[in-house]
Parts: sequence; C-alpha cells; structure tokens
Amino acid sequence: MLKLAGVNSSSIVYDLGCGNGSIVAAAARDYGAKKVVGIEQNQKLCAIARAKTRHLNNALIINANYDTVDLSEANIVTIYQSSSENVRLKRKFLKELLQGSTIVSHEFGIPGWRPTLFHTVKEDRHSYRIIVYVIGLHTPS
Repeated sequence: MLKLAGVNSSSIVYDLGCGNGSIVAAAARDYGAKKVVGIEQNQKLCAIARAKTRHLNNALIINANYDTVDLSEANIVTIYQSSSENVRLKRKFLKELLQGSTIVSHEFGIPGWRPTLFHTVKEDRHSYRIIVYVIGLHTPS
C-alpha cells in the first residue's frame, strides 16, 4: 500500500482511522517518511498505536475524529473505509488537499473518481485491492 502510494523521505502521510498504527509505523520506519500522522478515534486502539510508534520521531498518533483534523499538510493520505464513507470524505479531500496529493485506499474505491492505479494483492487464499488516486488527476478540482 505504501509502496504503491510512493511514500519516501519527503512524504507527509496521514492515516485516517489508523487502528493499531501498523501503517503509521511502517511509513515512518520502513519508508522513512518525513512525517506520519495517524488519526484514531478509539482510545484503546490509539494507545496501541502510540505504543507501537513511541520510538519513531517522525510518527504522531492523534486521538480524534479525523473529520476534525486538518489534512492540508499531507501529500499522501491512506484510508481503509467503506465506499459510503469514502463518498463522504471526497469533499474533505478536495477542500484540504493540494493538487497532486495522493490518496491510497485499501479495498474500497472512491465512487465517481477514476483511480490512477488499481492493484490486486493476493496473499494465501485471500486477495484485496489497493486503489490510488491523485487529486486533480481524474478527480474533480
């Protein structure tokens, strides 16, 4: 997911609904992103994510509803939300993200937007989709 999003040392990554912080930790540790912010509303998951990332200076976990967090500094946003939630998030993305910002979604697309990249990952008997969008490219401006 992070590789397909193009995460590198200049990336500022926001993970909406970061859960246990696995994506945040991987982006910060394995990809060396400049800054990674995980946003999680569930306090227990937030505590797990904070423990997982506590030694990573480039990672921050925020206990909040992601609707209340400004995404404008992000150049990459990761999501694992339902299609209906992704529809709702479109307005936030268009309002807060700059042209060229990347949104990478695990499994569920953003209805009405055409992805820049669509990749199916097969692991054992399971498969899942990674869908990449770039603001301004096949999305409304």
